[in-house]
Amino acid sequence: MNTERTMTMIEPTVTMLPREKASLYGVGALTDRELLALLIGSGSKQLSVFQIAESVIQQYQFLPSLQQASVADLSQHSGIGPARALLIAASSELGRRCAHQLGQRFGTINSVTEAAHFLMDYFAGVTQEEFVAIYLDAKNAVIAQDVLFKGTLTASIAHPREVFAGALRYAAASVLVAHNHPSGDPDPSEQDRLLTERLVSAGQVIGIAVIDHLIIGREEFVSIRSETPW
Repeated sequence: MNTERTMTMIEPTVTMLPREKASLYGVGALTDRELLALLIGSGSKQLSVFQIAESVIQQYQFLPSLQQASVADLSQHSGIGPARALLIAASSELGRRCAHQLGQRFGTINSVTEAAHFLMDYFAGVTQEEFVAIYLDAKNAVIAQDVLFKGTLTASIAHPREVFAGALRYAAASVLVAHNHPSGDPDPSEQDRLLTERLVSAGQVIGIAVIDHLIIGREEFVSIRSETPW
C-alpha cells in the first residue's frame, strides 16, 4: 500500500488579479467575488469592480438567489447596467443548463457502482489527481459535480471545508466524493482514509451525509465506505 498519496490544494497568492489567477490556476481557483468581478468587467466612477461584485454578493447572500435574479433586478444594482446584467444572467442560465444536463446524464445515484462507472468515464485520460464532489438532493438526484482540488501525489491533503462549502452552496442533502489515482492502482492510502474520516465527522456535525469516498483506478475502484464501518 502506498501511504504517500495526498492531494494538492490550489494556493494562488492573494494579490493576484482574477484574470491572472484564472489563467494560471483555472477559473475554479477564483472566489465567488472574483468570478462575478470578471463578468462585470470594470468598475464605475464611484466603485471598483470588486466593490460592485461584493455588494451584489452581499445583497443576494446565497448564490442560487443570485442565479434566479432577473436582468431587470440586476440592472438596478449600482454599477451594473443592462449589458452587464444580461451577461450575469446569461452565465447563470448556462450554469442551470449544465446542472440540468448533468442530472439528465446521471439522474440519481442508485448505487456506488453506478457512481464509480460514471467517474471512471470522467477520469479517463486525466493524468493528474483530481478530487471531485458530487452533490445530491434528498432523493439522491445529482445537483452538481465540482472539481475541488488538482495536484500531484505528494502535497497537502484536501480540507473538508471546501467540500461542505459546495454542499451548502447547492443546498445538497448529501455528497459523494472521489479522486483518481492516475497510476491505475486504486489502493487507498492512509491519508485517503484519514480524509474520509474527517469528512464523515464534519458531515455528521452539520447534517450533510457523506455517501462514500471512491478511489478510481484505471479499470477498478475502491469504496472506502465498504472497507470502514461508519
